[in-house]
Amino acid sequence: MKESTKEYDEETLQHLKDVILEIFKDFVKICDKYDLDYFATGGTAIGALRHKGFIPWDDDIDVCMLREDYDRFMEVAPKEMGDKYIFMDANTQDKYPLMFAKMVKRGTRFVESAYEQAGYPLGIFIDIFPYDKTASDSARRKKLIKKTWNIGRWHVLTLIPNPNLPEGMNPVVKKVVTMITHVVHGLLKICHVTPDKTYKKYLKYATSCKDENSDLYIDYSYITGENLMVSKSESWPLIDVPFEDTTVKLVKDYDSFLRKEYGNYMELPPEEQRHNHLASFIDFGEE
Repeated sequence: MKESTKEYDEETLQHLKDVILEIFKDFVKICDKYDLDYFATGGTAIGALRHKGFIPWDDDIDVCMLREDYDRFMEVAPKEMGDKYIFMDANTQDKYPLMFAKMVKRGTRFVESAYEQAGYPLGIFIDIFPYDKTASDSARRKKLIKKTWNIGRWHVLTLIPNPNLPEGMNPVVKKVVTMITHVVHGLLKICHVTPDKTYKKYLKYATSCKDENSDLYIDYSYITGENLMVSKSESWPLIDVPFEDTTVKLVKDYDSFLRKEYGNYMELPPEEQRHNHLASFIDFGEE
């Protein structure tokens, strides 16, 4: 089945959710087999709490893993289900522009305009975010956040000369920024700054915290990651919450985890704030 659409029709969105849920269940099977922890974040966590499943307009599942479990997952998952999925991050795909992983169902296509320039396999997926230990000292933590975020932007520009810019940006400013990103992309090429180099540099800083007094973990790839920072002593043990016909794991202190970033997450947002990935092209890989 193939769809070219500006908005999902009800049938396509439900079909997409069914495939994503299938991917998630296979993800959980691997986690259970190897005793790996994960917890839902963002719309997935909110959907579980507010709707006992997907947010009605949502089209993805987002999960997080502490770095040790994330690395172990990326090591064992291809051996378990490599014929069915591509386990993709900047370490496995040289044209991948992100600092987190996607578990992509082989034979499908899910084209987002933001990333199709990079040339990596675009399929139906779930996102897997690594959480790294971070400093208990706020000033040191903010320095690490700024450093990793900037390296992540350089990484994108090694691959994509014209990244998507925020909606609503002043047209003149947007034109100037676009010119700058093209120039920077060219300079990075000339200086032989490769995606491999930027990813290794990102990992160097993201995994650099050795603060034995800290049990704080953060997703450095997220622009407001400090809002979704977790304390292991406060967040574990993880809890199971109903999600569609299965369950997802959430951090024990899910309210404080979500409220700082999303406010009153149990209240439906205005229609103009209801966003999803909105693929321009979907192929479910089925006859």
